[in-house]
Amino acid sequence: MAELEFDHLVLRYSRQIILKTMDHVRSAMRGQNRLHLKRAVADPQLQKSAQNLTKAVDRDAEDLILDALQYKFLKLPGVKAYTVFSEEMGIKTFPEGMHESEADLVVFIDPIDGTEFIEALQGGWSLIAVYDRRSDEVIAAVAGDIFLDRIYWASKNGYPEGLDFITHSWFRLDGGPTPKTNLQGARMNVLTTKVDRYQALAGQTALLNALREADGRVNLSWGSNTIIQVAAGYADVAIEFAKGFATYDILPGLYIGLKTGLTIVDLSGNPITSKLDLEDIIATFRRDPQHPKRLAFIAAKEPALAEQVLKLLKKK
Repeated sequence: MAELEFDHLVLRYSRQIILKTMDHVRSAMRGQNRLHLKRAVADPQLQKSAQNLTKAVDRDAEDLILDALQYKFLKLPGVKAYTVFSEEMGIKTFPEGMHESEADLVVFIDPIDGTEFIEALQGGWSLIAVYDRRSDEVIAAVAGDIFLDRIYWASKNGYPEGLDFITHSWFRLDGGPTPKTNLQGARMNVLTTKVDRYQALAGQTALLNALREADGRVNLSWGSNTIIQVAAGYADVAIEFAKGFATYDILPGLYIGLKTGLTIVDLSGNPITSKLDLEDIIATFRRDPQHPKRLAFIAAKEPALAEQVLKLLKKK
């Protein structure tokens, strides 16, 4: 099978899986099982407070994705096995009995990014990115906005695109019609749901003062959503500097953003790519699942805006 056709199949299956997950979570959290899905469940991979254990809805969505992957991905021609890397489950290779070294694909999933918003019916995303070990690159990524009912995707051989099911509109991702080159009126995406991250942002006085003087805004966002909203033109710049995001959180958005043509740099100003050191990422997680490899970044369509934000972050 030609590479183009194979990549297209991976993207199609990934879209189908994410759409099915979005629909399931949306209907379940609005139905009679909502309280059951909000209950805390034990998770040996994660150490969280007694008030914030992994919720049953995360595991429910993960089970659905794993079942769908086994049905879809084992039909891919030439694929002997694939490894799944998920925050909830950890790292596991399918089909059962296959060794990780035999896996052609590594599938990064975050069944629900933003569980606290799902619980309040206010938001949440389902994410998947597929890394091909043979070519050492991401070949497809899909991100679904569960309650706004939008889906975004990118692939190795295709354009980054989005589909809004509420407005029945399809669009290519290009960073918006008039991407900003500075902070004037800019909308800045940042994660501030946790107190420590809010405090970290509050300490960035130079950036916040410049944004206030430019009549800009701070948007609440998280994970891949921070970058994808910039790719779609709903925000102008996305930052994460306090802690960084784990690979399963950020890879789908990072890949979609890069395919859109966004400028994405680390906190030293170096360009970030979607090429992974898989062995290091996997080994780091296995040593300590509480401290996976994390990525801090600044993402904007125009390099000038990314450079301005980077300088202000360094000033504090």
